[in-house]
Amino acid sequence: MHRAFKITADLEIRKNGKLFLDRKRIELLRRIRLTGSILSASKDMKMSYQMAWTYIKEMNAISPLPVVTRRRGGINGGGAGVTEYGVSLVRRFLLVKQKHEEYLSTLEDEMDLCFSGSRL
Repeated sequence: MHRAFKITADLEIRKNGKLFLDRKRIELLRRIRLTGSILSASKDMKMSYQMAWTYIKEMNAISPLPVVTRRRGGINGGGAGVTEYGVSLVRRFLLVKQKHEEYLSTLEDEMDLCFSGSRL
């Protein structure tokens, strides 16, 4: 169905005024989980390693539990992992995002109904 109106809004979750989760941070967590590496995840996203670390530090500082943990190098090298808590945050964010998109779709329906046939 074609809609005349399209409402867009990016979902951000803030805690005490500080950005905690958004689509970029969630994608970073997903890629860290897949690759086991902050460097690989940041490269995949065409994001600087420094920016990725900034996001991770901010999330870990705001969160009541660690979101990402780092493993120091050794024979097999270091790496990073998303904690169980971090995985649950990704799942919850995606559920909220789905509800957010459904709500926006409802608003678009209302806009179409309200303004169908009229000229702005």
